[in-house]
Amino acid sequence: MIRLAFWTAFTVLLGVLGVPQTATAQELTPEQKDRILQRFPRMDSNGDGKLSPEEIAPFRERFEKAKQKRKSKSTPKAVKGPAPTHADLQYGDHENAVMDVWIADSEKPTPIVVAIHGGGFKSGDKSRFHGCPELQACLKNGVSFASINYRFRDEDPRGILACLHDSKRAIQFIRHQAKEWNIDKERVAAFGRSAGAGTTLWLACHDDMADPNSTDPVQRESSRIAVGGLFGTQATYDVLQWKDLLPLKQPLTPELEKKREPDILVAYGVESLDELKSEKGKAIRKERDMLAWMSADDPPIWMKNTMRGGPIAMNDQNHFNHHPAHVVCLKKRADEVGMQTVAIAPSVGLKPNPEMSMIDFLFEHLGLDSSR
Repeated sequence: MIRLAFWTAFTVLLGVLGVPQTATAQELTPEQKDRILQRFPRMDSNGDGKLSPEEIAPFRERFEKAKQKRKSKSTPKAVKGPAPTHADLQYGDHENAVMDVWIADSEKPTPIVVAIHGGGFKSGDKSRFHGCPELQACLKNGVSFASINYRFRDEDPRGILACLHDSKRAIQFIRHQAKEWNIDKERVAAFGRSAGAGTTLWLACHDDMADPNSTDPVQRESSRIAVGGLFGTQATYDVLQWKDLLPLKQPLTPELEKKREPDILVAYGVESLDELKSEKGKAIRKERDMLAWMSADDPPIWMKNTMRGGPIAMNDQNHFNHHPAHVVCLKKRADEVGMQTVAIAPSVGLKPNPEMSMIDFLFEHLGLDSSR
């Protein structure tokens, strides 16, 4: 039985493509059909590389169930664990630029750990970290905690860069509130999963984005973090490099590259792959390239990827995004520039012994007593 998660993802994709729930197969454009087929190849039951009306029709009756499933997930749920000191606090100019903050009880300014959710920059929510072990460990040890939302990549013409800049502003906003919240500006950490991990890496490696001349006091604050934790990270958001960094089952042919094009254009806010490969495109890609930003003065990073290794099928996006080769690549680059890391990826032989937990790593580099 195909899981409901499949139908949910399928419905989300149709929504991104602007396809009405009642649309027939004939009303889908060739580009929409190609993109659906790229994401969900098993819909092509006869294996001819095309989606016929007969192949699409059976899926329509599943839409309403998937829609209702998504709606139920988006309905606010009871808060797990301790209630935030500040809930749904607006930190930016987008409706989704909100955060939940837990202020630790302390007479002295506290460190703070900022959690950034995953979801491919297309989904996810800060509630993922409500009641999580990291939150509980922080409050127990006198460390404040924040969990943030950010706009999604299809909600802004800049694509992924808009998501990254929301997270950047969240770090700056926390520093702007430091006096009121009893936060130590020098001890701001971040961690995340998947897209949240890549965002944390980008914040760690990017040069400080503070603008001392801004009329906005938040923008005058530093965007740098003191330490980062990455679960299932990507090595770079210049995805044109991935074909050289990851082991593919088959070469990335022009035909395969063309199939990937719609998703890439949305992610990078360009109109064509040619534009992405132009001088303008190179600048866009460099801004998102964590490998290019890495340097010896960047903060220490803990990273872990437990996914299997081996060659990647081009239609297996999860393997593509979370392959342990991303961690191998980051460790190699960090070693080259002199950046401190803990890298854990058992399927490719990265097995430090003993294995240090992420929260212990964060606490150590935030200056907490290891004997707590």
